[in-house]
Amino acid sequence: MLLQLIEAVAVNGQEVAFEAALCEVRQRVFMMPGFRGLTVAQGAEQANVYLVQVRWETVDELQDVVGSDRFERCWAPVQPLLVRPLQVDHFVERPSLNDQGPGVITDLAWLRT
Repeated sequence: MLLQLIEAVAVNGQEVAFEAALCEVRQRVFMMPGFRGLTVAQGAEQANVYLVQVRWETVDELQDVVGSDRFERCWAPVQPLLVRPLQVDHFVERPSLNDQGPGVITDLAWLRT
């Protein structure tokens, strides 16, 4: 699974309009081959900063979107509401490192103060 992390900074005071436009983006991305999910987080300190995580099945499907004008077309509804261009990064998911349970802690010294 591949993760596409997109940081979007909306114009201050335009968060509601940005979120409405983001719903349109979500529908457009949903139609793309290889799309597996989308989550959105809003900044706790800066309410106009959003982190969008899009999950893709394969590298080829992600490259088909990024390597064409479809990415720009998908994100067009939010463009007029942005302070700066979207910041986009790509990651390969590492399920073996995810939090799956309590794990094993071998050094408890870090707990002591």
